[in-house]
Amino acid sequence: MAAQSLSRRLLLLPYQLFVILLFFLLAVFWGIGICLASLLDARGDKAHRGFTYWAKTNLALAGLRVRIEGLEWLEPKQTYIFMPNHASFLDILLAFAYIPFNFRIITKEEMFYVPLMGWALKLSCQIPMDRANPRKGLASLRRASGLLQEGISIVVFPEGTRTSDGQINDLKATLFVLPIRSGVPVVPVRIDGTFEALRRGSILLNPVPLKITFHRPIPAGSFKDRDRWLYAKRVREVLASSPSPT
Repeated sequence: MAAQSLSRRLLLLPYQLFVILLFFLLAVFWGIGICLASLLDARGDKAHRGFTYWAKTNLALAGLRVRIEGLEWLEPKQTYIFMPNHASFLDILLAFAYIPFNFRIITKEEMFYVPLMGWALKLSCQIPMDRANPRKGLASLRRASGLLQEGISIVVFPEGTRTSDGQINDLKATLFVLPIRSGVPVVPVRIDGTFEALRRGSILLNPVPLKITFHRPIPAGSFKDRDRWLYAKRVREVLASSPSPT
């Protein structure tokens, strides 16, 4: 078994190197394109479409097969707060590629310091989150609330960081102030396969099938600010349940 595993890794090595090189080349190409698109649209809608094409191109050329379920729960003209589980960098690609709404993503502030990619994130009006500074974190949520009022959906990974063992971590209750105060429902999004496809700290891709499941939106109407822990618990229960839509 060990010999078979080693042989498989050696056979996949050229593929891995090709994918890594391709990822950086596409990041440069689409990064420049997104920056240029932002000059024509200050709100960031055109740049968002650029991120969508970037993500779909990466996933397709990497040979990753993705199955989508649960889109029937969503109203095309509705605004939502999408909350996926987070196991891998691939989750970000899947969000941009397969959440079929105009949205902005809340992501860690460090991403905005990456050359070119950080410029693209900033110019496309994505939202940085400083996890170590509560005041700046609340400012990011206020900015997200303003976008929701404009009819732009939000994507945020409520665990705050990638899982280290494949299990879904506790969710950050502070994030649930956003749906409670805006009245916009939360859509739990279960992502399966990315933990096995690209482990944390690794750059080697394992081409396993991936799946995205959109669950029924959970409205905020029955929750108050003091109930944000209960809201977070409810969403986590859905994410941790069977990957089939509920």
